[in-house]
Amino acid sequence: MANNTPVTLKYLAEKLKMSVSTVSKALNGYPTVNEYTRMRVQEMAKELHFTPNSSAINLKERKSKIIGIILPNLIDHFFTRTIFGVEQFAMQSGYNVIISQSDDDAEKEIQLANMLLKRRVDGLIVAISKNTQDFKHFEQFENLGLPVVYYTRNPSFNRNCHKVLGNTFQGSYKATSFLIERGHRRIAYLGGPKMTSFTHDRFNGYINALKDHQLPFDASLVADTDFNKQNTEKAIKSLFVDHENSPTALVAFKELILFDALKYLKVIHYPKFNDIECIGFGNTSFIQYLDTPPIASIEENPESVGENAIKLLLQLINNELEMKDYQKIMVDCKLVIHH
Repeated sequence: MANNTPVTLKYLAEKLKMSVSTVSKALNGYPTVNEYTRMRVQEMAKELHFTPNSSAINLKERKSKIIGIILPNLIDHFFTRTIFGVEQFAMQSGYNVIISQSDDDAEKEIQLANMLLKRRVDGLIVAISKNTQDFKHFEQFENLGLPVVYYTRNPSFNRNCHKVLGNTFQGSYKATSFLIERGHRRIAYLGGPKMTSFTHDRFNGYINALKDHQLPFDASLVADTDFNKQNTEKAIKSLFVDHENSPTALVAFKELILFDALKYLKVIHYPKFNDIECIGFGNTSFIQYLDTPPIASIEENPESVGENAIKLLLQLINNELEMKDYQKIMVDCKLVIHH
C-alpha cells in the first residue's frame, strides 16, 4: 500500500483474513470477541498506523438530525395541520423535517422512501397511500435500526408497527348518533376508497351507532368514492336516486366530498335540499362563511395526531422505547356543532 493512502478497515480485515465486522468489534472492545483475536487486531492496527475513520463509525451513532415524512398530499388541509404539529415539536428537539408527497400513489411512495433512506434520515413518519399493501420499502428502515411511525391512516395489513391514529370510529359513531337523536331514521353514509383499511373504522362507527339505536342497516344508504369528483357524483346519484325514499341526513368520510355532494344536489335542484342535515370529517375553517353550512363537523385534532407521532418517533430514535415494543396511540375526535 502506498505510504500516503490511509489504511481502511477493509484492508485491515483482508490482512488479518477476518470479516470487517469482527475487526470493527475487536477494535471497539466488544465482549463477544475473544481476547486472542482482539490482541491480534489491535497489534496489526498499531503496526499499520490504522486510525478509525469517524464517518465510517456506525450510522446509528451518527444522527443526521433529519426526519422524513411521506404523506399523500398537502392540498388536503388535514395533512397540512398534522405537519404543523410535527414541525413545531421537531424543531424544539433540534430536528429538521423533509416533507414529501406520494400523490396517493404506491409506486411513488416507494421512490420517496428510497430517497429518504439515501438522505440518511433518523426516522420516518408515514401516512400510507390508498393502495399500499406491501411494506418492504418501510421495513428496510427498521432493519437498519431506523424507526417508522405510521400516522393518520391505519396500515392494518401491517400488524407489527408503531401507529398514531385519529379515533375515527368514535368520530363517526358520535356523528351518526347525533343525527339519530335529532330524529333522522334514514341516514346515508358516503365513504372513502373501498379497498383501503383506513376507511373501515368510520364505516364501523356508523354501523354501530345504528345498531345501538335499534335502527336497521340499509345497504342502499351506503356509497363510496375514491376522492375523484365524477365518482363522488356517481355515489351521490346512487344515494338520492329515489326522491320518495331518499336519505334525510348524511355522514361523509371527508368534508371535501361532502361539499361536492351538496354542490351536485344544488345543481340538480334536489327538491328536499334544505332539509338534509350533513356531517363530515374535517371541521374546515371556511365553514363559517358558507350560506348553508353542515349542521356539524367531526374535528379530528390533526395537530395532536402529528405531535403524538413525532413524540413517539423521537422516543424510538433516542432508545427510550424498544423498536419492537409496538405502540398504538389513538387521538379522540370531537363533534363541533355549527347551528
